[in-house]
Amino acid sequence: GGQKMNDFLRMCLNIITQIGPYLVVLLLLKYLVNLQQKRAKEREEEQKKGIIRTHYTIKTEKTLTIIFVFGILFTGGCTVASAIQQDDIFPPLVFGIAFVVFFIGSLNMIMWKLEVDEDEITWRSTFGRKRTFHFEDITYCERRKGSMRVYVNGEKLFTIDSNIDKEEFMEDIKRRRIPVKSYWANQHKKNRK
Repeated sequence: GGQKMNDFLRMCLNIITQIGPYLVVLLLLKYLVNLQQKRAKEREEEQKKGIIRTHYTIKTEKTLTIIFVFGILFTGGCTVASAIQQDDIFPPLVFGIAFVVFFIGSLNMIMWKLEVDEDEITWRSTFGRKRTFHFEDITYCERRKGSMRVYVNGEKLFTIDSNIDKEEFMEDIKRRRIPVKSYWANQHKKNRK
């Protein structure tokens, strides 16, 4: 009966390796949601006490960055492995594309930063380009799905992704009465003309 046991174990292992990654992602997402809720609570407390932070930095959660860095290692490894094993160009190509996506994503998460110091805002792009401007330079913001596009002097300067905790920045936008439009509403207006 040893063989049956082995088969059973192998089957279990297969299931674990197939479901494992999803479970890890789910747990991390749950952790991120909890973290955001905890932060929101802390912020509410601060607001009740009338504390408005004038200096803060907005960037991607470290946890997400770590997931992406693992993604780089994983897809990078798969690209190399599938390139070595096969004469077929397709698998390494697919992994290669995934690798590039993860790589740029991670670079974006590590580099991208928005720093607010009272009225001055410093934005650093994925590739390290820096721009400094003030709240009064912001023409308007545009909400699109979960992300927020910020238009400075009428041109789109940057987008704050949906995975970035931007509550605080939006509070500042609200306080300074900078208009926030919804992208979809804008589209409908254009269509109606």
